Amino acid sequence: MGLTTRYVQIGEGDVLPAKSGGYLIEKFLGQGSFGKVARCVKLSTKERMAVKIVKNDSWFSEKEELMLKKLRNLDQDKNNLVKFLDRFKYGGLVCLAFELLDINLYDFMKQRHFMPLHLCQIRIITQQMHVALNALKSISLVHADIKPDNIMFINHQSQPFKLKLIDFGLAAPVSALCPGTEMQALGYRAPEVILGLPLNEAVDMWALGCVLAFVYLGQHLYPTECEYEVIKAIVQMLNTQAEYTTATGFSINLRGGLFDTFTSLDDMMLHVDPDRRITPSEALEHRFIKMTHLTSKDNPSPNSTPACSKMQEESTTGVKNYKTSSKAVNWNLVSITSSEYSADEETACGSSSNEPPSNTTPAIADRTADEHNDTYCLIASITPVQEVWTSSPFKGSEPTAVVFSPNLQFLRLNISWW
Repeated sequence: MGLTTRYVQIGEGDVLPAKSGGYLIEKFLGQGSFGKVARCVKLSTKERMAVKIVKNDSWFSEKEELMLKKLRNLDQDKNNLVKFLDRFKYGGLVCLAFELLDINLYDFMKQRHFMPLHLCQIRIITQQMHVALNALKSISLVHADIKPDNIMFINHQSQPFKLKLIDFGLAAPVSALCPGTEMQALGYRAPEVILGLPLNEAVDMWALGCVLAFVYLGQHLYPTECEYEVIKAIVQMLNTQAEYTTATGFSINLRGGLFDTFTSLDDMMLHVDPDRRITPSEALEHRFIKMTHLTSKDNPSPNSTPACSKMQEESTTGVKNYKTSSKAVNWNLVSITSSEYSADEETACGSSSNEPPSNTTPAIADRTADEHNDTYCLIASITPVQEVWTSSPFKGSEPTAVVFSPNLQFLRLNISWW
């Protein structure tokens, strides 16, 4: 698989000449409308890099390069942003060199057969991406294309769940955003973008909320093919609890717990009014990330403090892989076991040897919202899964499986233990 244009043909094994030293193409990792991404070795340093080869569109590449240079004003490692390293031209093509990362979030979920992630893992993703958005907001920059494909693991084997935000091809200053501008993958497109309303950095918060729903559900939260269907789904999710019960016949029993802390944050991220949508700095103070509900007087469990400390540590170091649920329910109450396609598979990524778990826990075990199970959810990365479930207060009972949320449309269902 190579790249052929009117002026040049590039294949694996070729060398891309550059003033800073040539780049030997080892493998093409993926392609999109912009061109292709290749894993290369910089001959002068023997360092592996990802080189984005942009097809004949000087305006597109110049715009992306300008946005990437703005990122250099930030600590890109601390703020979870991909590092831009070099730019050169070859045969009329613009080449942008970046640090080589591992695998993107969509392909990671695909390797797991779209089994939903545990809330502990989702918390770490949430925290890192809000740090990234907060950094972009500080320089008045909008990413405008946040989706699972554009969130990549640095090295999932050595640094589990350490992530970076990539692909700033559609990024723009907030001041340059105009109503009617087309941006974002459809399933992750904010309602104000679809409706042609004034835009600001809140569009990134909406998209990130959809990403978090995706890793929890194992499926895109909103349709990915038609704007009308997206708006229809959003409107359906605005129903009150009473309206939902009347329409579906299901009663809603809301109770506090770890899952509710997650959905309360995601609901704030998916508020249809961008002016009332939570900001990155506010989100970083939310109890789902800060875990303040664990150390409250209402939760005197002796395991709360060590679990909280462990999760705060893992927010920067990553968590160990462990088994998670294989079932969830999407917005129209359809059971989810797989997702057939990415919102936009044009973004390239590297390879990973990560394999999906061979077995799964009961569908509700790590997803219950009952407050008594909060600590077990948090210490699952420390304690073997079997020990978590045998110590569960719900052993032998029929606990509540899924929670209703105004945006995510979850219902509590009684499901027996397997």
